[in-house]
Amino acid sequence: MLESVIVQDIWQEWFQEGFKQGLEQKAQEIARNMLMKGFAIALIVEVTDLTIEQVQKLQVQIGNTEIQSY
Repeated sequence: MLESVIVQDIWQEWFQEGFKQGLEQKAQEIARNMLMKGFAIALIVEVTDLTIEQVQKLQVQIGNTEIQSY
């Protein structure tokens, strides 16, 4: 019985971590799309809940050095 509870706890932790990673990946995808369309970093941070540093890193990765404000 204890073994079953431990397995459930491990599975729940694994599932939650995977879910969080999936949300983070989706937020990054949305941020990339917004950067490519010229949205301001501040708006991207607000919409995606990513940090300014995360958005700036994505900006460098896609080679988009000029961001227009909307």
